[in-house]
Amino acid sequence: MGDTGDVSYITTQKDMAEDKTFKLELIIPNEVVFSKDVISITAPGSEGCLGILPQHAPLITSLKEGQIKIQESQKSELLVSIREGFLEVLNDKVVILVDKTEIETRASLS
Repeated sequence: MGDTGDVSYITTQKDMAEDKTFKLELIIPNEVVFSKDVISITAPGSEGCLGILPQHAPLITSLKEGQIKIQESQKSELLVSIREGFLEVLNDKVVILVDKTEIETRASLS
């Protein structure tokens, strides 16, 4: 992959379809704080920012403190602050495990 920026995406032509989603679960100890189908996420990986779209290749990575941007629909975006944690992508499902999280903003995209 070369130095094309700090966001990495693995995509196919199918990923570009607006109706494609994947399951996202955001989990803190003893609680699932978010469980919903989403269009995309951007997360602060330990080696740099990474983007996840539907049909992403399997992946396990550590996360550093920062913000996760969750695109719930074409018009809705959620920003979530996290501490360090882990992210797993497998079979069109993303699981994020963190110690603490704070939902900051629900933005309406026009």
